[in-house]
Amino acid sequence: MHAPGQQPLIERDAFVNLDANAYLYTGAHSPALRRVEEAIVCSYRAKSLGEGGRDVLYAAEAATRASIARLTDRPVEEVGLLGDASSAWSAIANGWQWSPGDNVVVNEYEHPAVFAPWLRLREAGLEVRVVPRREDWSLPVEDLVAACDDRTVALCVSHVGYITGLRYDLEELGMAAENARVPLLLDISHSLGVVPTDLSRAALTVSASYKWTLGPYGVGIVFWNRDILPDFKPGAVGWRSLSNIFTEDRFETLNWNPGASRFQVGAPALAEIAGLGAAIDEILELGIDRVEAHAVSLAAAAAAGLREQGFTVITPADPAAHAGNVSFLWPNGEQLAAALAEQGVYVWGGDGRVRASFHVMNDTGDVERFLSAVQAATVQSDETRELPTPLEGSTR
Repeated sequence: MHAPGQQPLIERDAFVNLDANAYLYTGAHSPALRRVEEAIVCSYRAKSLGEGGRDVLYAAEAATRASIARLTDRPVEEVGLLGDASSAWSAIANGWQWSPGDNVVVNEYEHPAVFAPWLRLREAGLEVRVVPRREDWSLPVEDLVAACDDRTVALCVSHVGYITGLRYDLEELGMAAENARVPLLLDISHSLGVVPTDLSRAALTVSASYKWTLGPYGVGIVFWNRDILPDFKPGAVGWRSLSNIFTEDRFETLNWNPGASRFQVGAPALAEIAGLGAAIDEILELGIDRVEAHAVSLAAAAAAGLREQGFTVITPADPAAHAGNVSFLWPNGEQLAAALAEQGVYVWGGDGRVRASFHVMNDTGDVERFLSAVQAATVQSDETRELPTPLEGSTR
């Protein structure tokens, strides 16, 4: 039995066109898994079968929802699939009940997909409170809760942040939100598929499909905890949001689907949903605890190596407080990422930092290649490794 990280959990030949010496770009998007490609092609071809093809596509959709439910240990009725994570967040914000003078709490590390829909509502009287990081780049739960008051209608938090890689303890976060009597809204785009996600204390949860789940673009995942937030109506509706579109009173009443499928506005990307299901099944077969141990160990080793080289690593050192992302400061992150790519090491750079993401296709050799490439690309540079920069801009 190999120690976590010594060998990849999924070999390189299981991916299509994976020519990188070290693929550390999963925080932006994962490489193309052959199993996913085959599921997409098979489902797309079913379109030629008429009504029978639709049966195939809808069966694949149901199977994907069931697999996601297994991975998160939630009822399948709580899982909805729509076009993308941003659409889910917009549907949540636009359907949320609030009054002028109420507030929503986010933090400095949140992605625009999470906070932008709420910012749009400021013109109607909603306050959006942004909790700042501390000087040491930490952003503890107590700071989030301290920003809440009796006019706070939601606390929006990413389980794992895309900027520093900070991972919150979901039990601690959920209990704190409950004690503050504030609904918790989660984004798990950087945790679903790489670390366990206990969603039992979140009212609504959202995830992208194309990162740590190993899935394709084109699918947004939403979880609706009806025990915490009964009768929620999304702020977007279409024919697939409804349980029956042919009722006699269809011009009078919206008969919403009883579960999270009410978030599914229209005809979805069914072939891509089938691909996501194949990717989730790959994670299920590996076991999420095994995936977590693998990714966290590699990220910790990379962070330790960067610190030894003198870089300012902004990812928490505690293994329980990060997942697969490792971020360090660099004034021109785009330029450094391009230099690393020339060496076959794929990372994300920008926003005054560089982020390397370790997942199932990586091993300790990738850590060594990454550290060596960073050293080679920066040894002649005059840029300081200690210069903090504003956190502006992002990609998802």
